[in-house]
Amino acid sequence: MGNVHEAILGWLLITFVTIPRIQICSHLGLKFPSTAGLAGYAGKAAGPWGRYSVSYLVGGSYLFGLPAIAFIGSEYIRQLFSLSDSGAALCAIFLVTLMFVSNLLGTKAITLINYLALSILFLLLGTIIVFNLDFLGSGLGIAREALSGNGSVDSNKVWNVTALLFWAFLGWENLSFSLGEMKDPEKNVPRLYWLSFTIVAAVYVLLALISVGASASGVSLKGAAGLSGLVPLTPGGSFLIWLIIAVLAANACSWNFTASRLIYAGGRTGVFPAVFGRLSKKNIPVSSLVILYALSVLLISGTYFFRFPLTSMMLLVNQNFIFLCGFIIIAYWKTETGWQKWVFSFLAFLSLSFLVSGFTWKIIYPIFLIVTGYFRFMGKEKSQEKMKKKYQLIPEKLDCCRILYEIS
Repeated sequence: MGNVHEAILGWLLITFVTIPRIQICSHLGLKFPSTAGLAGYAGKAAGPWGRYSVSYLVGGSYLFGLPAIAFIGSEYIRQLFSLSDSGAALCAIFLVTLMFVSNLLGTKAITLINYLALSILFLLLGTIIVFNLDFLGSGLGIAREALSGNGSVDSNKVWNVTALLFWAFLGWENLSFSLGEMKDPEKNVPRLYWLSFTIVAAVYVLLALISVGASASGVSLKGAAGLSGLVPLTPGGSFLIWLIIAVLAANACSWNFTASRLIYAGGRTGVFPAVFGRLSKKNIPVSSLVILYALSVLLISGTYFFRFPLTSMMLLVNQNFIFLCGFIIIAYWKTETGWQKWVFSFLAFLSLSFLVSGFTWKIIYPIFLIVTGYFRFMGKEKSQEKMKKKYQLIPEKLDCCRILYEIS
């Protein structure tokens, strides 16, 4: 989306503006280590309705995120076989079918896939970096030019690059769902956030410097399958592209796993329709997986026929998570004390304001999801109030009757 100077500025900027978010997520994870995760933070920020709105925000993100990952994978397959647009769309449908089927096999299959993918990922990134270090010096020179103002830089394009790269820094919010099971949280929660951020940021910046250095040397790295441009310069050739596709497919399976569990949990608590709150005999949320698969195929088909850009799908996911971060920052501001409360809240809101500034009309989507969650909550509250008045319930019996109401 930009030239080499704009690209490296975007990578450096998104890395820098992520730092306050890591501090806030680390603090909240330490203070509220529970499996409620983001929904619990939203409750602290906005009250009970915040849980509903966050569920719709995250669910709406997966709606576009799953097809987007499939399209990125199909772009790498296109590089291997020189496919047409229709061929790439069919490959994207194949990838979402693969993630649907793998999730039907259960948690053990997904866990095995994740372990294999993680091993492949470290091998893949290490190989690409080591055998392309020749471009690092050129990349550092481009970074110096960009930071000193000597490069060709359009501020609007820098924003576009930075907003798109927010995609690469999603995930730390989702760690919150697993913190309730962590041993010795006082020591391990901050270590988890800061160590993972340091490693990920270092790998990203190193790859970014190598990529802009290679691009300045004439290597084509444009598009969703950009890393494929470095593959011919690395031992292993097209085999490495297959490894990239395998990692992307595993990533899509993980996203699908998380999304289906989110919808299942929402179905059980009334956030989403009750039909999604059921498990099969093998404890698999089949109805959630089916609706995700159907919507993914529908969106991939619509994207192909109506030529909806992949970058727009990624930006829709990004802006949803930016609004999600807004709930997290408010929760932090309400629960923190002292100077840190003001410094990190201000820096985080400043970075989010910058990221959301160029979305213009697209912000209708996350606002719609937030409002939908709010009215869903209000509707349930009114139903429960009517039930309470109808049966003149005493307070001690209210919880039991609420459970019976949910079952009915």
